[in-house]
Amino acid sequence: MYFQKLSNDEAVYRVTGIAKVLLRLLSLVFLLVGIASVLGSGSARSLPIWVSGLFCWLGWIGVFGGYICRINLSSQTIQLKASNLYTIFDRVYRLADIKGFRTMTAQASTQTYRVYMVLNNGTHVAVANHKERGIALNVCKNMAEFTGKPYENNLPEL
Repeated sequence: MYFQKLSNDEAVYRVTGIAKVLLRLLSLVFLLVGIASVLGSGSARSLPIWVSGLFCWLGWIGVFGGYICRINLSSQTIQLKASNLYTIFDRVYRLADIKGFRTMTAQASTQTYRVYMVLNNGTHVAVANHKERGIALNVCKNMAEFTGKPYENNLPEL
């Protein structure tokens, strides 16, 4: 995923085009294997139903799933949208309600870094997840500079 400035008033944070195509092709293979497994489940050598379901589920998410963050300075909004053939969530935040951006480590056992929007009431809204520390910090800086809001680096020193 990357941050791209479309114009002086618009920017997006989304998956790169080639990554999206490759992910969808791989996921389509998973989906087709899952469907073929379900259709051939009457034979004695068929996969268990939970394996078929797992293939179908992973394929469905990869083919139809998506996430995008749109920043629009002319309407003074940031839109976070996740979909999976239908809208999962579509949240719009006004720039006046945003105090700034913060980069922090995730509280999970895996070492991931998150970029948060910090709202005026202290609520943290996750905007991006990254495995690389530098990319997360760069995305945080780019979003903050584009919106004119401050950013904070809460990553531990290496």
